[in-house]
Amino acid sequence: MSIDLTRRRFAGAALLTLALPAAARPAKRGTRIYIGTQGKAIVSARFDSRTGALSALDTVAQVERPTWVLAHPTRPLLYAVSETGAVGASQGKVFGFAVDGTGALRQLASPDSGGAGPTHLALDMASNTLFAAHYSSGHIAALPIGASGAPGAVASIQADTGSGPSPRQKSPHAHGSALHPSGKVLAVADLGADRVFLYAFDRKTRALSPNPTAIEVPAGHGPRHLAFDAAGKFLFLITELVPELRVYRWNGGRPELVETRSTLTAPLEKASGAELRLSEDGRFAYVSNRVEDSIAGYAIAPDGKLREITRVKTDRTPWSFTLAPGGRWLLATNQGAGTVTVHARDPGTGVIAPASQSLAVEKPTSLAFL
Repeated sequence: MSIDLTRRRFAGAALLTLALPAAARPAKRGTRIYIGTQGKAIVSARFDSRTGALSALDTVAQVERPTWVLAHPTRPLLYAVSETGAVGASQGKVFGFAVDGTGALRQLASPDSGGAGPTHLALDMASNTLFAAHYSSGHIAALPIGASGAPGAVASIQADTGSGPSPRQKSPHAHGSALHPSGKVLAVADLGADRVFLYAFDRKTRALSPNPTAIEVPAGHGPRHLAFDAAGKFLFLITELVPELRVYRWNGGRPELVETRSTLTAPLEKASGAELRLSEDGRFAYVSNRVEDSIAGYAIAPDGKLREITRVKTDRTPWSFTLAPGGRWLLATNQGAGTVTVHARDPGTGVIAPASQSLAVEKPTSLAFL
């Protein structure tokens, strides 16, 4: 499928919205979005879910390299990593913020993250636990969330092991995690080890067990991010060094490979898989590709098989993207271009439109809707 085909397939009202100039769509009110960056601040804007318009940026917190931000699904709370620290010398940080009615942030706590270079956060509401994956040191840590919403000192920590053939795989690099809906297993994608580690997790004690089992991927592929479907039947994984979307049937905790699909239209030197998201209804999976600078979407069959249904061009280096609540919009953080782009999405077909608007943000890497 060509990238331009999506424009022809996306119909009606959405195209009329995209045709409106940004100046005609002021976003004085709307949902707050928070953007993580490779700089020294978390920035925020308002997003109008009717038109897809974004307001001007505000700086809402001073944090060193807040590359991953995560909003609590039901409370006015925002969490962020500080991707700092050095292996064997110092740790990064996890920041917790309360959000007031204006969208301003009030820092609650900033405990050590449990390793060097925290790069991703995941949340388990049932146990009030944050999981921090550490790219630099290869650690995965569980941090409690207190009654106020503040993150506490690390409750449990484990270290991935292994290496791979790429120069970027000399040691383990935990890049993302996802908890199985049962709450019993935490899957950790490790770029350096070419494995997805499966740690037993105890929701009562927040303990991550040692000696995990693992899913091995082909050498040099570099697992990056992953997600379970809501029923816990399938595990989806994107690899970075060789961009592929891999689907595993969970099968009672013994994952079986269902399908492997390249996320690119054609082989590219130094191509880089980046983000993976599932739609709220579980019918579609989306991935972003750096170097090709695209976002692709796939329909998910009941047996886990994939069918490509959309592909759009983005600005340079789509580090991450997020689906807006309700599924009508997709917002991409394009780190290389220094932009956040807004893409309309048809929730019924899953098709994404080319960008309707672009907002300048210095080195954006992640985005959260509050």
